[in-house]
Amino acid sequence: MTAEERLALVLAKVDRARKHFEELSAALVAYRESKPGKIVPRRDPDTRRMTYVLESIESLPAGLASVVGDVLQNLRSALDHLAYQLVLVGTGKDASEDAIYFPIANDAQRFAQLVKGGQVHGARPEAVAAIEAVQPYKVGNDLLTQLHRLNIIDKHRALLLVGSSYQAMDVMPKLKQIAKAADIAMPPFGPLWLQPADKLFPMKAGAVLYVDEPDAEPDPKIQFLFDVELSEPAVVRGHMPLLKTVKSVSTEVDRIVRSFLPLLQ
Repeated sequence: MTAEERLALVLAKVDRARKHFEELSAALVAYRESKPGKIVPRRDPDTRRMTYVLESIESLPAGLASVVGDVLQNLRSALDHLAYQLVLVGTGKDASEDAIYFPIANDAQRFAQLVKGGQVHGARPEAVAAIEAVQPYKVGNDLLTQLHRLNIIDKHRALLLVGSSYQAMDVMPKLKQIAKAADIAMPPFGPLWLQPADKLFPMKAGAVLYVDEPDAEPDPKIQFLFDVELSEPAVVRGHMPLLKTVKSVSTEVDRIVRSFLPLLQ
């Protein structure tokens, strides 16, 4: 078997992850375009300011966590398939599949223990050195530790896709109001999205998204964007944009797998 053929076997798992990612992306695009948040303007009786309040937010699409889990599982499997091929190249014969894994750990010390413990036993020294150079542990390559830990969590329970976050507000309508009041002509620009300092994650009914000037009239042209974020306290502090996080992990795994082509011959 050629190195290219071995690589193709590993990349089959990456391709399967990509298919699930496309499904995930489509579901999130549909969710955002459905305008899941119902926003109502309310005037504060004391300050006379017009406030834009989130009256309700739609639940995330059913099965979304499972799709994320499918992406992660295939990416983690791609790395394990890579480790298996490296062992085959090093030994020239089949090995016990249940003893071979691409070592990923929380820290460098634990990673060294996994390598010494035989997770890639039989791989050539240069292949082991290449794995070590990837630094698949926290601080070294945190994307891989996130993949590893999220994949373990998904095997036991659904990931905590706890809801939407406040992504951005289109401030162009407000700028046009100001320009019109000052008798200033403005070019016909499209939306101008401004990210809030506080994403109000997870979004809940009653959240105040924007406070306008006193006596301002409700503006039906104001738009708000929402995103879906992933929260797993055991893996990362705070929360992470779901699609961006999964995409970053997928890109990194694809890059790592392809970089091992010279060692698969």
